[in-house]
Amino acid sequence: MKKLCSIMVNGNHKRWSFQSYLDTKYLDQWREDGLEIDEIINTVPAFIVDMGLMRHWFFIQDLWNFKWLFWLIDKFKKAKKVKG
Repeated sequence: MKKLCSIMVNGNHKRWSFQSYLDTKYLDQWREDGLEIDEIINTVPAFIVDMGLMRHWFFIQDLWNFKWLFWLIDKFKKAKKVKG
């Protein structure tokens, strides 16, 4: 399976970062060879940050990913425990 990752490479004078879709079965081998690899969970377009719309962007992402549904179920469970 491929995932979006950030590859960190240390040069002689600078540190470089590249984003790429990598096959997860090779990640351990690359890490053992000295590459720093982090999985990218979420990305935000630069224009959203520049416009100051981060909070709105995350709210829409939460709606899209149905996190609101799990939050609502958790609220009902807590309310039921308080009453019962």
